[in-house]
Amino acid sequence: MLRYYFPIIHNDQIQADDVGELFGSAELAVEYGAFIARDIASDPDCDRDAGTVVIVVDTSGAEIARHVVGAARAVEVRGRQGVPPTRQAQPAPIDSAAWGGDAAGK
Repeated sequence: MLRYYFPIIHNDQIQADDVGELFGSAELAVEYGAFIARDIASDPDCDRDAGTVVIVVDTSGAEIARHVVGAARAVEVRGRQGVPPTRQAQPAPIDSAAWGGDAAGK
């Protein structure tokens, strides 16, 4: 199991994820990042044109995917250095039960 982080960029500000979640593979973490983006987009008050982005970052700080809120699919950027997992304020915790699994992707 590896820890992945899901910082969110909204209105040019980064909401850090200092806690992260454990997953058995990067693919499961990328799927979970897509779930977070869909969950944000499902909010009736969500401004889908605001450029909100959910980033998937591994423990080394490498960005492995970006999910643009309201977009059809992720842009994977494996091997590229990305946003460090710790910056600014923490986002609200994600209810993994609503995702249909636990934080480990089971």
